[in-house]
Amino acid sequence: YAHKLFDEIPQPNSFLWTSMIHGYVENREYTEALTMFSRMRSQLVEPLKFTICSVLKALARQTKLKDGEVLYGFVLKSGFGYDLFVQNAMIDLFMRCGKVDFARRVFDEMHEKDVISWNSMISGYGNNGRADAARELFNSMFERNVISWTSLICGYVKAGDMVEAQALFEAMPFKDLASWNVLISGYMEAGDIDASRSAFEAMPIRDVGTWNLMISGFCKAGAIEFAKYYFNRMPSKNVASWAIMIDGCIKAREIDNARCLFDQMPEKNMIAWSTMIGGYAKNGQPRCALELFERFKEQGIEPDETFILGIILACSQLGILDAAESFIQNYVGHSLFSNLRVVTSLIDMYSKCGSIEKAFHVFEMAYRKDLLCYSTMIAAFANHGLGQDAISLFNEMHKANVRPDGVTFLGVLAACNHAGLVHEGKWYFKQMTEEFGIQPSEKHYACMVGLLGRAGCLEEAHNLVCSMPVEATSVVWGALLAASAVHCNIHLAETAAAELFKIEPDNSGNYILLSNIYAGTGQWRDVAKVRAMIREKRVRKNRGSSWIELGSVVHEFVMGDVYCKLRAAELQAGDGEVDREAEVQVAVLAGVVRRLGDAAAGN
Repeated sequence: YAHKLFDEIPQPNSFLWTSMIHGYVENREYTEALTMFSRMRSQLVEPLKFTICSVLKALARQTKLKDGEVLYGFVLKSGFGYDLFVQNAMIDLFMRCGKVDFARRVFDEMHEKDVISWNSMISGYGNNGRADAARELFNSMFERNVISWTSLICGYVKAGDMVEAQALFEAMPFKDLASWNVLISGYMEAGDIDASRSAFEAMPIRDVGTWNLMISGFCKAGAIEFAKYYFNRMPSKNVASWAIMIDGCIKAREIDNARCLFDQMPEKNMIAWSTMIGGYAKNGQPRCALELFERFKEQGIEPDETFILGIILACSQLGILDAAESFIQNYVGHSLFSNLRVVTSLIDMYSKCGSIEKAFHVFEMAYRKDLLCYSTMIAAFANHGLGQDAISLFNEMHKANVRPDGVTFLGVLAACNHAGLVHEGKWYFKQMTEEFGIQPSEKHYACMVGLLGRAGCLEEAHNLVCSMPVEATSVVWGALLAASAVHCNIHLAETAAAELFKIEPDNSGNYILLSNIYAGTGQWRDVAKVRAMIREKRVRKNRGSSWIELGSVVHEFVMGDVYCKLRAAELQAGDGEVDREAEVQVAVLAGVVRRLGDAAAGN
């Protein structure tokens, strides 16, 4: 509204321009503030020193050093170079941009310094890891205030020196809320929960921010019970308190408790919605994420990047392309396609939804591709059996001077595995270790074992497992067991299975695979022995499940309940008037039932 009124003024003067720029800066709309300043200069309106200070603050918050240096040249030419307020703003800009020496030069050339000048230098040194230089300046100060003390304590906290931070805190002539909060935050960052609790209990006054610091620290330390205790003790809570606690429960894998807290929130902001939906997706509950998304759509809130990434992840886990594309069309604007995190997530989603063409189209749209973007596309090609495409893209990445990491090589090895490229797989495995010095993980070894096993080089695969510098895990032995099953190598299958029974005795898949290998060679006594082991160890077979997408709705089937799904759809189609869409769903579901029955009969 203020901007609208401003635009109606025929020839706004310097004071009006400054008011608008200052207003944008105070509301943290820094880009708009800088745009207003550009307009002001284009209309040849001379800035005031307060205009310069506001613009410098905007540049400092956005760490735009080059623009700051240009403005500094203008400041010197315009006669503002010796103004105390402008010089203090320049110090803040240079410190926030990491140019400590430039800030010191401005400070040393000042004819007049106030306590803000000194505090800006002390705070800047501390934030740039120069606690020693901050201490030297602090000791030179003629007059200190509580901010001087707190800034120096903060510097030692960032340096991880809690002994010196505690000594300074105790020497403070007066302690305010901010100094207490800095000390508590330092102890939490250092992982000293007991010291944080002692300091908290000793505080004469606390605000909601102090309580939030405690809860956040407990959650980061994995002490979720302490976090709950302090959360319940809070005299008043704000939206951040609830969001911190929900996030803590999600990270502790207490997803039901997180949802309970979410439902109790008196007011939900974007962060709370993003945290809860992202939490569901990251904890393997994509359907719950999408169900909560349906509630979110009623709120009329604009989703942020984190929220969008959560929904994309949920869709990719379920492999539902229609729902994913509907979401992209409605919520992912063109501006977000320049965001590499969103682009990479879309590549992964399209790949997992079975559309490798669309995944590659999104990849090609990315303006600047980073390591993660390349690695995700290589893995997508690998998972779709397009080994040569994955290798070509890896070579293109190498030409673009993007250095691969272990994840990239995992995608390349998986591509070689799926495409049966044994020679190439061996070469890339060697290149990874010798040229790039990357230590192979269990997944790299599993890929190589699978690759060699598919090619029938079972003894070579077994020797690779035995030569591993660390003990082989279930992933590696599982790959060898699967390869042995393909070539009906009983001896190696028994060796791999024996190791798997030790590592994961409750995994029914290992027993069943070994039993099937025995059955395939007619060794029925051994089949009976494996079945007896399953009964003796009370190993439970995991129930298989599948899902299909109809009209952007996901229908999940677990063995034994498909008829329940069919009956539910029939009831939806009945009840008076016939629902044509539901009738179609009934027909499709019935077809699924028949195909499942035919498949079972064929076995």
